[in-house]
Parts: sequence; structure tokens; C-alpha cells
Amino acid sequence: MAERYSVFWTQEAQQQVNRILQFIQENWTEKECQDFLDILFHFERTVSSFPKSFKESQRLKGCRLGFVHRHITAVYKLSKNRITVVTVIDNRMDLER
Repeated sequence: MAERYSVFWTQEAQQQVNRILQFIQENWTEKECQDFLDILFHFERTVSSFPKSFKESQRLKGCRLGFVHRHITAVYKLSKNRITVVTVIDNRMDLER
């Protein structure tokens, strides 16, 4: 089995996850909130086992773009034995906000 990397979420990444969760809570049910968290935890387990499985960013040097969900992308950096999730992007949101 592959070596597992520890995953660290920056404050920015945590805030973005909370923002997405708040949107789901306001517009959907608790089941959808739990489904989103399950998908997020699955991403974390995947990236901790296979950190290079996601493509490198063309615009953000040293970062990779992790597929969390068809609408959600995690931007992360890989170091020796640690993965740092820099931010989480909802691809449907207006990035100017």
C-alpha cells in the first residue's frame, strides 16, 4: 500500500468549505450536507494515498488541481510528507466576489 501523506487544510480552504456547506444548508437538506462532507472526506483519503494522481496546475506553479466533485476543485501543494489544501473552488461561483 502507498505511504499516506498528512493533509492540512489552510484557513482559506476551511472558509471555502464552510461557505459551500452554508449554501447547501440554506438551499437543500441535511442529507445533501452529509453527502458533500462524505465526498470531501473521500477526496482527502484519495489525495493522501495518491498525491500525484491529480493534474498539475498550468497557472498556479507548484499546485495541483484535485477533483472533489464535478463542481468542486481543491487546489493543493505537495511537500515532503504533507499535502496542503490551499483553497477549494466551487466552479459555478463568481470568482470576483
